[in-house]
Amino acid sequence: MPLAPPRTVPALAALAATALLGGCSGGAPAGPTGPAAPADPTAGGSGAPASPAGPAPLEAADGTDLDACADADCEVLVSAGDEFAMDGSHGVDLFVFEAVGGGGVSFRGEGPGTRMSGRLPGPDASFVMNGFTVAVVAVEGSEAVVEFSP
Repeated sequence: MPLAPPRTVPALAALAATALLGGCSGGAPAGPTGPAAPADPTAGGSGAPASPAGPAPLEAADGTDLDACADADCEVLVSAGDEFAMDGSHGVDLFVFEAVGGGGVSFRGEGPGTRMSGRLPGPDASFVMNGFTVAVVAVEGSEAVVEFSP
């Protein structure tokens, strides 16, 4: 038996897409999972198409300019492996972001007679060391916005 001509495959795909989209019209009554139910943006696998723009990119006041953090007063976008030199006024000469993701940030700070490391589990987590505060503002994938303040 001969196969159908190639033109029928796109026509069948168009019919299937039309049938699927027809079920999404606004004329259907709202049910428990319809428009009346609140959307959960963190839920995965909902079957809903992804937004063409995707999630909004993280933004920080100082962008990715880690040099702005030398005096422990900045807000920067960081990824694992990012590091910057500090001016030493807080007893820390080097600050390294060892891991970013999983909702948190792992870091290390070093200076004369000082070595510290830790993990901030996510947004709104912070710690104070040697007169400056490090706070996680947001984490998205493998990037985070981190704020340093005196």
